[in-house]
Amino acid sequence: MKKILILDGAMGTLISDEFKISEKCKEKVNITFPEVITKIHENYIESGADLIKANTFNCSKEALIKYGEDPEESYNYALSGSKLAKKCALKYGKKSIGTFCLGDESQINGILDGDVDLILIETIFDYEQGKKSLDLLRQIMKEREIKKPIMISFAVNKFGQIYSGEKLVDVFFEFIGEDVFSIGINCSEFSEEILEVFKSMKSKTTIKVSYHPNSDGNIENYLSIISKCLESGVLDIVGGCCGTNEEHIKRLKNMIEKSGVPEEN
Repeated sequence: MKKILILDGAMGTLISDEFKISEKCKEKVNITFPEVITKIHENYIESGADLIKANTFNCSKEALIKYGEDPEESYNYALSGSKLAKKCALKYGKKSIGTFCLGDESQINGILDGDVDLILIETIFDYEQGKKSLDLLRQIMKEREIKKPIMISFAVNKFGQIYSGEKLVDVFFEFIGEDVFSIGINCSEFSEEILEVFKSMKSKTTIKVSYHPNSDGNIENYLSIISKCLESGVLDIVGGCCGTNEEHIKRLKNMIEKSGVPEEN
């Protein structure tokens, strides 16, 4: 019987809503309030997460300039976030994931130096930018003689299209290589077209397929969407994106246990 890995949920919304930290650059909190980031990781693990995402998603130099932050802090923010996730994952026997979307060398090197277990390029909304991000990651890892499994996740509209216009079902295979651990979708509204994309991914590849959707606060709706995909047998990794919290992951874990689909050890 297929086993399911549980990914954690959102980070930014918890920093703002649960811990009431108004910092625009969420990755800066890795340094100013590291205990908060550790607590979020621990809460997700306690709720049932097998994989925890480091707080590194949006700290490229370009992103920091937009936040009004010092771009030279990119490496430090990424390094600190990765180290916090790695330390927590090791303590509880889980796996850590360094994340980014439009990463640059500083951000990627910081993530790699934090020694996370996997690298996730997520919320890929533009085909060309996604390819550039993957190429850059591969180039840096090759130059540094580092090998890490890569996770790929796209943001799509309800028609299953990346926001640069391409149908994901037509282009996802171009991102797959021997170093890719999983491919999937996040931060996207569910539709029957998206379910068809998952079916195509599952039928055309042997790697894991992932889905971590947003939530509008209605946990029942969130669970219903994932349940439908699990019943179709198309997913291997499930979790949450924007608007999700520890309760979403706890309920997700319980749903998987009751459905008889075991988690992966």
